[in-house]
Amino acid sequence: MENESLLHQKLSLFGVNPKKEERHNDNKTTSSAVTIRGVLTSLKENLNEKDKRPVIHLGHGDPSAFPCFRTSTVAEDAVVDALRTAHYNCYSPTFGVPSARR
Repeated sequence: MENESLLHQKLSLFGVNPKKEERHNDNKTTSSAVTIRGVLTSLKENLNEKDKRPVIHLGHGDPSAFPCFRTSTVAEDAVVDALRTAHYNCYSPTFGVPSARR
């Protein structure tokens, strides 16, 4: 009973009322009771409004829309150079490429 009460408290943090949600025969709340949208909504509601740091919405899907996620030109050039050598156009050995493992 104590564990169920703790579960209800945790679910209520995410705006889920376990009494209204679908239950299995063993009287446990189903995993479908907690949704990603519910968790995100709860997180957004609990953000500190005085904190002026920007929030990056990770559900956006395309990191290239944010300048802080741009790949550096050094990394891009290294990938291009590796592709042009034709040494890396196959599967790597099972133990990996030694220069990449260091």
